[in-house]
Amino acid sequence: MTQMKMTPKELALLDQMQRLRYSQGLITTSLSILRQSREAQDEMLLYMYEKNPSERKFVERLAAICTTDPNMQKRP
Repeated sequence: MTQMKMTPKELALLDQMQRLRYSQGLITTSLSILRQSREAQDEMLLYMYEKNPSERKFVERLAAICTTDPNMQKRP
């Protein structure tokens, strides 16, 4: 199995999600989604640093970004 290299920003997202003790499933899914948009990565990283959100708040924010960010691809 080939592993994708993570960018410094993706590593920062991973570190922050682990620091906030998010579940592994949320971390894996979120990184997969956020990989589609650098702008979304910036927004979520800033949000986590400023708010230290619960998993629920994080998912709500990510869902909002997915519906408004034109770089996020809709999957069938």
